[in-house]
Amino acid sequence: MRKGKGQVMNYQGKNLYKWTWVGGGYNQVNADTKRQALQRAREIGKPTAGGRKLVINVSSLKRVVNEESFWNHYPLFD
Repeated sequence: MRKGKGQVMNYQGKNLYKWTWVGGGYNQVNADTKRQALQRAREIGKPTAGGRKLVINVSSLKRVVNEESFWNHYPLFD
């Protein structure tokens, strides 16, 4: 752990990746690699009955380095 960067946490040995959708919105997924995270993001973005396909802003796909800070600033809706 680097001083001042917070703790990098893994869930079952996988890293947390985050991204935004083209047109707005965001999401996150646990994955082993960036490539796997992109594949899982594409699965999440597949259209459902009566829905539209979500397109990933590929340049926004990043590994969360400071997961503690990420969750502390994660927007919650009541």
